[in-house]
Amino acid sequence: MGLFSADEPKRYEIGDKQLICMFCSNNTFHTRNEQLHSPVRTFLNLEWTDSTATCFVCSSCGYLHWFMR
Repeated sequence: MGLFSADEPKRYEIGDKQLICMFCSNNTFHTRNEQLHSPVRTFLNLEWTDSTATCFVCSSCGYLHWFMR
């Protein structure tokens, strides 16, 4: 499972709400960080300056839930 965190899937809270998969209602997730690329920064080869988001990947169905702070 090299694309995800090496840890076992876990339960997470976002704010004060438990994260539940929008697709299958599962409540455990793997996490990963992803960069959010913009066309202009990609054209200028400056992707490294783009923001990042935390992705929670459902351990049951694989649905991606993206969050930025």
